[in-house]
Amino acid sequence: MPDTAPLVTIADAVPRTVSRIEGAIVSIEVAPQEGPCELIARISDGTGVLDGVFMGRRIIPGITPGARIGLQGTVVAAVEAPRIFNPAYELL
Repeated sequence: MPDTAPLVTIADAVPRTVSRIEGAIVSIEVAPQEGPCELIARISDGTGVLDGVFMGRRIIPGITPGARIGLQGTVVAAVEAPRIFNPAYELL
Protein backbone atom coordinates (compact mmCIF):
# COMPACT_ATOMS: atom_id res chain seq x y z
CA MET A 1 0.00 0.00 0.00
CA PRO A 2 1.59 3.32 -0.98
CA ASP A 3 1.94 5.90 1.79
CA THR A 4 0.19 8.63 -0.19
CA ALA A 5 -2.43 9.48 2.43
CA PRO A 6 -1.72 10.73 5.95
CA LEU A 7 -1.92 8.20 8.78
CA VAL A 8 -4.73 9.29 11.10
CA THR A 9 -6.59 7.81 14.03
CA ILE A 10 -10.17 6.74 13.46
CA ALA A 11 -11.35 9.50 15.81
CA ASP A 12 -9.56 12.07 13.63
CA ALA A 13 -10.67 10.66 10.25
CA VAL A 14 -12.59 13.28 8.27
CA PRO A 15 -15.40 12.14 5.93
CA ARG A 16 -14.76 12.65 2.20
CA THR A 17 -10.98 12.70 2.65
CA VAL A 18 -8.45 10.05 1.66
CA SER A 19 -6.87 8.68 4.82
CA ARG A 20 -4.74 5.81 6.02
CA ILE A 21 -5.93 3.93 9.13
CA GLU A 22 -4.09 1.20 11.04
CA GLY A 23 -5.64 -1.06 13.65
CA ALA A 24 -6.78 -4.53 14.63
CA ILE A 25 -9.66 -6.38 13.00
CA VAL A 26 -12.28 -6.89 15.70
CA SER A 27 -14.97 -8.58 13.58
CA ILE A 28 -15.75 -9.86 10.10
CA GLU A 29 -19.19 -9.93 8.48
CA VAL A 30 -20.29 -11.17 5.06
CA ALA A 31 -23.55 -9.63 3.89
CA PRO A 32 -25.83 -10.72 2.42
CA GLN A 33 -25.46 -14.47 2.46
CA GLU A 34 -27.13 -14.73 -0.97
CA GLY A 35 -26.52 -12.63 -4.09
CA PRO A 36 -23.91 -9.89 -4.51
CA CYS A 37 -21.86 -9.77 -1.37
CA GLU A 38 -19.55 -7.60 0.62
CA LEU A 39 -16.98 -8.47 3.26
CA ILE A 40 -17.02 -5.99 6.13
CA ALA A 41 -13.95 -5.90 8.36
CA ARG A 42 -14.44 -3.77 11.48
CA ILE A 43 -11.17 -2.14 12.54
CA SER A 44 -10.34 -0.64 15.94
CA ASP A 45 -7.33 1.54 16.75
CA GLY A 46 -8.29 2.37 20.34
CA THR A 47 -9.89 5.69 19.39
CA GLY A 48 -12.92 4.25 17.59
CA VAL A 49 -14.04 1.73 14.98
CA LEU A 50 -14.15 1.90 11.17
CA ASP A 51 -15.54 -0.57 8.64
CA GLY A 52 -13.46 -1.61 5.64
CA VAL A 53 -16.02 -2.74 3.04
CA PHE A 54 -14.76 -5.02 0.27
CA MET A 55 -17.47 -5.22 -2.41
CA GLY A 56 -17.94 -8.54 -4.22
CA ARG A 57 -15.78 -10.50 -1.77
CA ARG A 58 -16.74 -13.24 0.67
CA ILE A 59 -13.22 -14.03 1.88
CA ILE A 60 -9.79 -12.42 1.70
CA PRO A 61 -6.84 -14.51 2.93
CA GLY A 62 -5.28 -13.01 6.05
CA ILE A 63 -8.21 -10.75 6.87
CA THR A 64 -9.34 -12.45 10.06
CA PRO A 65 -10.31 -11.24 13.54
CA GLY A 66 -7.24 -10.25 15.53
CA ALA A 67 -5.06 -9.46 12.50
CA ARG A 68 -3.46 -6.01 12.28
CA ILE A 69 -4.22 -4.16 9.07
CA GLY A 70 -3.69 -0.84 7.36
CA LEU A 71 -6.48 0.55 5.18
CA GLN A 72 -6.33 3.46 2.77
CA GLY A 73 -9.18 5.14 0.93
CA THR A 74 -11.89 7.76 1.12
CA VAL A 75 -13.62 7.86 4.50
CA VAL A 76 -17.43 7.84 4.27
CA ALA A 77 -19.71 8.82 7.15
CA ALA A 78 -22.19 6.09 8.14
CA VAL A 79 -24.67 5.54 10.98
CA GLU A 80 -22.83 2.78 12.87
CA ALA A 81 -19.21 3.60 12.02
CA PRO A 82 -17.28 5.43 9.31
CA ARG A 83 -16.47 3.28 6.27
CA ILE A 84 -13.89 2.94 3.53
CA PHE A 85 -15.22 1.14 0.45
CA ASN A 86 -12.81 -1.13 -1.48
CA PRO A 87 -9.78 0.13 0.43
CA ALA A 88 -6.18 -0.51 -0.45
CA TYR A 89 -4.98 -2.71 2.39
CA GLU A 90 -1.83 -4.09 3.92
CA LEU A 91 -1.58 -6.79 6.56
CA LEU A 92 0.76 -5.54 9.30
